[in-house]
Amino acid sequence: MQTLIHHSLNRPFPLFLKNRKGRCYFIWLIAFCIILANLTKPLGFINSDELHKSLLLDCYLFLFFFPYALLYIILSYFWPEYYKSHTWTVRKELCALSIYIPTTALITYVYACTQIPDFQPGLLSFIQLQYYNLLVSLVSIPAFGYFVDRQLNPITIDRRRSRREYRESHPNLSEQQTQKILQRLHYAMETDKLYLNTECTLEYVSDRLNIPLHQLSYVINSQTAYNFNDFRNKYRVEEACRILSSGHNKKLKLESLRYDCGFQSKTTFYEAFKKFTGKTPTEYLEGLKKEENKVEENVCDFRQK
Repeated sequence: MQTLIHHSLNRPFPLFLKNRKGRCYFIWLIAFCIILANLTKPLGFINSDELHKSLLLDCYLFLFFFPYALLYIILSYFWPEYYKSHTWTVRKELCALSIYIPTTALITYVYACTQIPDFQPGLLSFIQLQYYNLLVSLVSIPAFGYFVDRQLNPITIDRRRSRREYRESHPNLSEQQTQKILQRLHYAMETDKLYLNTECTLEYVSDRLNIPLHQLSYVINSQTAYNFNDFRNKYRVEEACRILSSGHNKKLKLESLRYDCGFQSKTTFYEAFKKFTGKTPTEYLEGLKKEENKVEENVCDFRQK
């Protein structure tokens, strides 16, 4: 139990005011609480009719949240070494709240005494006013805590990313479904020649075949022994070899060839060609020319005999 408490207190806590998304959410939360409070009349509190007047209520809720932001502004200005994103924890956040809560209670009480007509200062009034503060807290704190943990906490974000990556790398596909996707993929590549499009990406093929991206990636990685880039480039290199071997290679320029086969980059073209043939395009072309010359020599020798 002690270990669990220690772990929880030292859990990283995001500094939302240093994050643009956190600041936007904080402003949205204040606006939401103001709208909700104007729509829901606080029942059973001293001078609730007066407090519920829009201007008084809006100022009251602004003062309720303002010390929280002010506290972090002061911390970041006077103690920048203490107030750091990578060292801020739940323990430090609770210490900050131990300052914020009594400060807010005092500020809202002073505001009620000076701005709400017929508000009677006293211990009972102070306690009843804190009931209203508690009501606002029950709305704002859970919503804000959920947002900070889900959207800003690096631990939660990493855990969510890991779960997503695991689901994408281990889709629930049967052997029959896997083979069907693989057949559709090969058919699209061989018949429609999707690889000739210079914009042929995994997303492009996924959209064309209407197959979920993570399923398509899984099938390629598990069934072809290639990643998508190598799988696509293999088709492109085979197309380049077919063109070079077709007998039109004497007038063919390699710069034009790589575009015709879908390669945008010259470097990528040469690297892929070398990877799948063991030769550069120039070496491959020279080899074809040597074979043609040898064939011609054999034909001439045969005719002479």
